[in-house]
Amino acid sequence: MADQPLTPDMVNAIVRDMDDPRYPTRITVFCDHCGTEHTGEYMVREGVTSRERLAVARKYLVENEGWEHTEDGDDFCPEHAAPAAAGTGE
Repeated sequence: MADQPLTPDMVNAIVRDMDDPRYPTRITVFCDHCGTEHTGEYMVREGVTSRERLAVARKYLVENEGWEHTEDGDDFCPEHAAPAAAGTGE
């Protein structure tokens, strides 16, 4: 079954029911260069692993906030994203 986008009414119902398995998950990602952190709440499906939840947060940060994520598992805030993209890690 493909994931269907949630309507605003569905999101409202989910966040009002703490027992709903799709209740938002708070995830913090840290910049591996300076320690800057970004905390957000992400809606994930029931049974999603910790690694999959982190991937959701990383995808959001890369696509919307200018962060970089390397194949080695490093995360870089927008201020340090260019060196990460260049492969220097500094």
